[in-house]
Amino acid sequence: MSHHQSLREALRAATRAEHKALEAQPLMQRLLSPELTLIEYGQILRAQRAYYRALEPALMPLEQQLRERFPEVGYRYQSRLASLEQDCCVLQLPDDHDIRPGASWRPPLDSTEEALGVLYVLEGASQGGRVIARALNRSLGLESGNGADFFHCHVTQGGWARLCPWLETIPPDATWHCALTGAKATFNGLKAHFDHWQRQLSDR
Repeated sequence: MSHHQSLREALRAATRAEHKALEAQPLMQRLLSPELTLIEYGQILRAQRAYYRALEPALMPLEQQLRERFPEVGYRYQSRLASLEQDCCVLQLPDDHDIRPGASWRPPLDSTEEALGVLYVLEGASQGGRVIARALNRSLGLESGNGADFFHCHVTQGGWARLCPWLETIPPDATWHCALTGAKATFNGLKAHFDHWQRQLSDR
């Protein structure tokens, strides 16, 4: 690891393989397909909703601790659940409270440093929302307000723009190791969750 690279660059380099594996996951690949069906899209939304329902109660307290430690940063994580619940409601999807994430879905959230790596993945994913939103409009005619809020709203909230300069100021120390661990585990956990979700739905 180069002493000249920032934590942001280290995170990108260290998670390249995990990032590619998540992008290759079948549900994720279908999002950008012009042949995406509304049923498939509903499965993806339901999987995302289940993930954030399980993740955010553990993540939010750590994110608050991070903001208290670094008030000058101006970063604040915006919950994804409201937009996901709205999309699922618009599309009249099942509630799914009886379907739980698989055992390996959860990233380590034992410290604020690990949470920093988790936030790197979640905010980075919101940037891909721009591409996905355009694809959903082409394939299904969906946009913000009629079933695609999740892939629109967080692009404009500025989380990534505030997080990146912060990651570039953190000196190489023990924080880096924990952040890298958290980020890699988040990518792996998301893939495991989507794999598990596909199996759960196929068994029904």
